[in-house]
Amino acid sequence: MKTFRFLGMALLAVVMCVNFAACSSDDDEIIKDDDGVITSEKRLVEMKEAYDDKDDVHVDIMTFSYDSKGKLITVVQKCSDDNSNDITNITWGENTVTESRDGESITYSLTDGLARTGSETDGDNCSFAYNSSKQLTTYQYGDKYDTTTRTLIWDNGKVTKMDYDKESSEIITYGNETCKGYFPLMVAMIEDDFKVMLAHPELVGMRTTQLPKQSTYKEGNYEETATFTYKLDKDGYLESCTANNIEKDGSGGITDTYTITYTFKWE
Repeated sequence: MKTFRFLGMALLAVVMCVNFAACSSDDDEIIKDDDGVITSEKRLVEMKEAYDDKDDVHVDIMTFSYDSKGKLITVVQKCSDDNSNDITNITWGENTVTESRDGESITYSLTDGLARTGSETDGDNCSFAYNSSKQLTTYQYGDKYDTTTRTLIWDNGKVTKMDYDKESSEIITYGNETCKGYFPLMVAMIEDDFKVMLAHPELVGMRTTQLPKQSTYKEGNYEETATFTYKLDKDGYLESCTANNIEKDGSGGITDTYTITYTFKWE
């Protein structure tokens, strides 16, 4: 009887281990809808930017609202400088997503869960190119007379360099820090006017969990270096990011220092 009891308990333990492994795998599985939007992780509901440059101090707050399927539908941006309250509405169509604000809009076309082109009502257009891993490699924006091109270099899931029209570049280095979900500021480093991509960076191949340690931007004799520190919440999502910035002139002398602190809320 002891032998059978032991075997029974051993079998039960095996079954429990298998079930636990299956549950753990399910929890970590990335689930996307038909538009390529990830629906299996927490959503970004607020991003606050506090800028401190001696006498110039201001705070911008963006709040994100979603529909019942987890798709972004509204972004409200409040600026402390002028107490403005800008609202961007998001409309999802068949393989399209449109951002509308103040009578103007931009519509992105989606193919295989990635934005391929964007068309604005003011006549400007944008396009996106990706590598075989569906990571953004080229972003172009403008009209036929004036186009801005940004080229990205990736290494093991990390953006290590961005070139801007061959006139300037940004080198990004990393430590070993990562987060759950994604790092929202990587999208803003590509285009600070993206709205839907802040909530759904997978649409432009920019959903990365790698947290940069430092970035150095150079344009001619000008150089700016940002050093980042982070705080994660109890679930591993990014709670805050502090960027300490140093600007230098052509001779290497420091011309300005300032700090930007970002805080994030997830639900």
